[in-house]
Amino acid sequence: MTFGEIREFDFSPFYVRLRGRRVPLPLSAVRTVMMSGRIDATPYPCTLLRALPEGYVPLPYGVSLGGEALDLVLVSSRPIVEIRTLGIVKGYENVLHSLEGVLTAKFGLNLSEVRIEVFSTISPDVDAHILYGDTVLRGDYGPFTHTYNLAAAYSEVKGKPLSLAVWVVREELAEEVETRVGNSLAWWLLHREEMLLRYSEERKVPLDVLKRHAKALIFRTDGLPP
Repeated sequence: MTFGEIREFDFSPFYVRLRGRRVPLPLSAVRTVMMSGRIDATPYPCTLLRALPEGYVPLPYGVSLGGEALDLVLVSSRPIVEIRTLGIVKGYENVLHSLEGVLTAKFGLNLSEVRIEVFSTISPDVDAHILYGDTVLRGDYGPFTHTYNLAAAYSEVKGKPLSLAVWVVREELAEEVETRVGNSLAWWLLHREEMLLRYSEERKVPLDVLKRHAKALIFRTDGLPP
């Protein structure tokens, strides 16, 4: 069976496990590889669920950010309403689609008036950046001094968590894979303290920040798009 996989707290890098090897793959390429028949089950961006390749179905497991989540922020060098250029790290473009209405409703930022640029890392050449994952948990904001928690903003505006990804699987394997994912999640929850400590040491993320963030993650999604 071939699986896509992501790390616990950061969607980059994304891997596909093929013939025992872990192959790096941009999230934007997941759908193409699925259509080629090379993935049996994988985390899949919620924003693309309406374009799910034929023969796949969503499972009731995924990753959503509750309002207390700490790893999705907009950082800027000026007040958010003054932003005219916005950077986003390559691979996270789908997150921006989920946030567009929230940025307007909560902060008064109209993205149609902002130039969006995609970078491989944080760039000082834009007014602001949307950042996700370990970079945020470590507080690596580069030259930017204003910080806006986007998970909290989404929860406030939409009244629900921000769904990032959901497990999808070939229809004929749904029952088997749902059991596997459920067992894997149960194991993670049972060993969470141990896993958080190891992740903190390996990724240089403060343990207290990691524990607070982990409590805000929601893994039961019921397969629904945001």
